Amino acid sequence: MNNDYYKKIIYNSGDVFLPESLKHILGIDIIGSSKNTFYISGWSIVHFINGIIVGFLYLYFKYDIHSYTLKLLTLHTFWELWQVLIGMAKPYKLTGRSNLIDSIMDTVLFMLGAYLIRFLMLEVL
Repeated sequence: MNNDYYKKIIYNSGDVFLPESLKHILGIDIIGSSKNTFYISGWSIVHFINGIIVGFLYLYFKYDIHSYTLKLLTLHTFWELWQVLIGMAKPYKLTGRSNLIDSIMDTVLFMLGAYLIRFLMLEVL
C-alpha cells in the first residue's frame, strides 16, 4: 500500500472515521462565523457530548474521583494535539494560522460536559 493510503487513514482518524455527509453537517456554524469571528459549530456540540460520555464512563467504572478533572483534561488535550499533528485542527480566522483558540474552545466544551455529568452523578450517588 502506498503512502497516500496511510496518510488518508491517519487524517480520517482525527474525526473518528465519520462519513463525509455527517462531517459536513457538523461543520455548519451554529453561532457566529468560522470565517469572520468567534463561532460554535456542530463539532462544538460533539465535544460537549463526548465530555458527558467519557465522564460518565470514568465515573461508572469507579476510577479515582480525585484525579477526574486532571485525567480528562489530559485525555482531551492529547486528542487535540493529535488533531493538530495530523493537520485536522482548523485555523481560527482572527489569529491567522493558529488553531489554538479552536483547541481551547473544544477542550472547554469537553470539560463542561465532563463537569456536568460529574455534578449530576455525584448528586445521585
